Amino acid sequence: MSTLKLVFAGIKHTWLRNLLLMLSVVIAYTLFGVLLAFERAYTSSADVGANRIITANKISFTQPLPFAHFRAVRGIDGNHVSSIAAWFGGYYRERRNALHALAVDPITYLAVYGDDLQLSEQERSTFLSQRGSMLVGESMAQRFGWRVGDQVPIFNRRISRKDGSETWTFKIAGIFKGASPVVDTSFLYIHYELLNEARASEKDTITFVVTKPAPGQDPGKLGETIDRLFETAAVRTTTDTERSFAQAFVAQFGDLALVTILILGTAFFSLLIIVASTTALAIQQRAREVGILKGLGFSHTHVLTMLISESLAVILVAGVAGLAIATLLVQSAAGHMVQIAPGMAVSSTIVAIGVLSMIMLAIAASALPAWQSVNTATSTVLRRG
Repeated sequence: MSTLKLVFAGIKHTWLRNLLLMLSVVIAYTLFGVLLAFERAYTSSADVGANRIITANKISFTQPLPFAHFRAVRGIDGNHVSSIAAWFGGYYRERRNALHALAVDPITYLAVYGDDLQLSEQERSTFLSQRGSMLVGESMAQRFGWRVGDQVPIFNRRISRKDGSETWTFKIAGIFKGASPVVDTSFLYIHYELLNEARASEKDTITFVVTKPAPGQDPGKLGETIDRLFETAAVRTTTDTERSFAQAFVAQFGDLALVTILILGTAFFSLLIIVASTTALAIQQRAREVGILKGLGFSHTHVLTMLISESLAVILVAGVAGLAIATLLVQSAAGHMVQIAPGMAVSSTIVAIGVLSMIMLAIAASALPAWQSVNTATSTVLRRG
């Protein structure tokens, strides 16, 4: 009988124990795949927007800035390009359909972000020329089934119109795609000028100024220059990279992300300990079988290879299945995690790390007990049986 047949016979002989063991491994590597995909996307995106800086209210980014600050920033010497954004928000049809909506100055905003947003020339031209239009990200359009040309009512109880109405209607001029997976397409953009003229309160205020430094210009020094400009102003500012600003914007998720990592990490390593101890115990309980194989003439190396191969087969099959499940989960969740972890995916690197850890786990869990079992005298093992 070949070694491969003996390996499968051994797995089949203790099928219930192996099935439970495989279930533990599947769960462990599902957690492993999701956790590592999240962590890598979150940390690798630290430089996203590093070439752009955001100027916001020093007290809090939720507090407004005067529109005059934008003019002052544009007046700073240099070839940088600056634009504005004012948080609009609102919801579509029902309050649970909350929207990520910003009011922007179309010309300057597209000058700053033009390389990140993929638009046709017709869509770009329509948005620039029609004040009542809006640009919608691909993921948001897919979520609500919107198409170019649709008239979309947005309800906003925080920002009402002069006539008291809470309904704002915009025509979709274009649906943009991200130039890379890390570009968030769950946003929509409207004209700041229209919003400012029509709203009943907070006129001539914005949420932040975004600046794209000229090539070779130090973003850090430019940010310091901007903040010094408003040191004695009634509304002082703080300027940081776009990525840092985005992390602050989603800071309410920060603690949750940390807690999730800690919980999943603890659960993963706990399951690995269970797998390792179960494998070691299973080999010890098969000492009599090992003795019989040795009595039939199988060499120590042959039996040792067989025992480690059984462990390796069980853990590899279950681990790969766990990574496959993790891939499906991450693919379904990636669109909702763009702000926190853009480009989240179970990459080939993660799969390679996972498979390598499976091999190491199988060897670590089975090598020592298998070696002890094989090197125990055959007569001693059979007498114990």
